This record gives sequence, C-alpha cells and structure tokens, in this order.
Amino acid sequence: MKFTGIVLALDLATVTGFAWGRPGEVPEFGSYRFAKPGSSRALIYRNFRLWLDLKVSACKPELVVFESAAVPSIMSGKTNIDTTKVLFGLTEHLEEWAQGRVELREASVSQVRSHFIGQNMKAKIAKPMTVDRCRERGWNVETDDEADACALWDYQCCWLRPDIAVKGTPLFQNL
Repeated sequence: MKFTGIVLALDLATVTGFAWGRPGEVPEFGSYRFAKPGSSRALIYRNFRLWLDLKVSACKPELVVFESAAVPSIMSGKTNIDTTKVLFGLTEHLEEWAQGRVELREASVSQVRSHFIGQNMKAKIAKPMTVDRCRERGWNVETDDEADACALWDYQCCWLRPDIAVKGTPLFQNL
C-alpha cells in the first residue's frame, strides 16, 4: 500500500526550516526563529514546543522526519557547546513530544544531500546548491533553512514512495 499521508520535515535549529505535504505534491514550507540570539535554552525549548503543537495541529502529519544533529567533532571547531546543547535538546524535545502521537524518523545530512543534490558536500557548497535545486523544482524558497527542510521532506517522501523518486532525484536525471 502506498503512503499517502502528510510528511512534516524539520531542519531543527534556533531558526528551524520546515516543509510539509503529501508525497508527489508540492510542499508548503517556511522557517521559524524560536528566540533571538543569546536567549536561554529553556526559552528556545518552550517556544519550540508551542510552535510544534500549532504546526502539527495545522498540517496534521502522519509522519515527522528531522535531520540528525551533527556530532561536535564533525564540525571541526565551527560550533560551540551552547549551540550543540540547543541542537541536541531540540531533538530530545521532539522525540519526547512525538512519543505515542506520530511516527518519527531521522535522516542524516549526508543522506539528504546525496539524495537531493547528488552528493554530500561541505555546507558552504551544498547549501546554495540545495536552494538552487529547490528553485529548479518550482519551490521558491527564501532561505537555506527552508531549502534544507524541503530537501529533507523530498528525501523522506521518496523513501516512502520510491515510485515518485525517479521524478526528482539527481541520480535519475539523465534517464
């Protein structure tokens, strides 16, 4: 049986990109800042939970997918402990919130980039390519947060529905 439900994709951060829709359709997307820079983690988490309740009640997903938080050692000194705590904290809050409510899945940055732009590259190169790829597909994203969420949504939709993967995956572009 083909999955036809709504997928909500979350690129978790203090500014979270989100995309939702049914596989094979055009996603709705946006981004949301949970607190201004320098705010406490507690405020960020509280605002995330409030926003999440509102977003889920509006789009009614059957599945939520989020992008894995990067392990600090992978970031090669480009992050700090506070940022790491926020990213892992948002993931923990999402996992607790989803328990018994909705199916929750996780995807790595490398999985999503390989799917959406054909290979996993450093963020400096991959982010503009992801924005371009979204716009090529008619998804007029304004930020790389929105683009990352759309790429994550597309990755999950294609995983759920391989029959639609051939329409947009770079791997199949020359067939």
